[in-house]
Amino acid sequence: MTTEDCEYFTNEEYDRHVGEYWRAVAESDGFDIEEIDSPVVLTGLLSYDCQSGHRYPEPLLVNRYALLGLHRYNILQGTSFELATLQKFNKTMNLTSSYYITLLAQDPPLQKTFQVRVDERAYHSLDLTVAIARPKKDQNEAVTTKEPFIPHFHGGAVADGVFQGPLPDWPSDGAFHDDRSRFYALEKSEWQATGWISLYLELLILTTDRGMFGIAQTGLPQVQILRVVIETKGINEKAPDKRLNARSALVYITFTGLAKSPRLVEIGEHVERKAIIRRVIDDSGYLTLQGKFWSLQSGEKAESSQKRPRLKGPRIF
Repeated sequence: MTTEDCEYFTNEEYDRHVGEYWRAVAESDGFDIEEIDSPVVLTGLLSYDCQSGHRYPEPLLVNRYALLGLHRYNILQGTSFELATLQKFNKTMNLTSSYYITLLAQDPPLQKTFQVRVDERAYHSLDLTVAIARPKKDQNEAVTTKEPFIPHFHGGAVADGVFQGPLPDWPSDGAFHDDRSRFYALEKSEWQATGWISLYLELLILTTDRGMFGIAQTGLPQVQILRVVIETKGINEKAPDKRLNARSALVYITFTGLAKSPRLVEIGEHVERKAIIRRVIDDSGYLTLQGKFWSLQSGEKAESSQKRPRLKGPRIF
């Protein structure tokens, strides 16, 4: 539909067209919309072909969102799929967006096309939910979800105890050392082998420093992870693999770097910095990831992660 076409539509006809558009989008849960005629209003999905050779917005962030979706799938299914290529993605036009990503992944000898949906809940901070992470259905199979299709979902994984509400403060060194049933300090080889520890930190950096000249556009700085402690609940301390794959976990990361970003710099690139990141996967399969930087100097949240007003509802910008 063109702008000229809209001039000849009554309000009733236009509303009907918008409704038809979203019903068509819902048939593929927002992933395959290339053949759908989009209404000329700021309510549709923007589509990007990652294989066309043309630039698309925030490629580093889209790549990490795809990796996060595979991470959720691997935890729940016990697989080891790795990203091969990004194929395409669609996104809502909100400032805080939902991303519908189609990608190719491999777990030799298997190779599958996956669909990943990531819903952001805040801008300039890490607060998002992976609502879908699955192999793409065959054309002959129906693609439906249990819930009605909502273009920009504002929910998240259901949690309890320390894994709900505001993110906690940084624990004392004594707590890290003495409460072994609660905290587990990872060996360097352990967090390097997981891959997702560095992914979580990269997502915190990328989501915190967005915009035209932010890291999400200009490139990730060099950071060096120094120490990682993971907090879980009700898991035997002698089973580190279960701790690493726990559905609910708090990850405490000490690192250096970030001199490339004025928004995230704290005195200098060699100063130790701290990050707290929480993962919750509930019974529905939603994975919610939230995080913040923690200031070593003041013992308070770094300015870049101060609580920001959350954008409510499906308002389009």
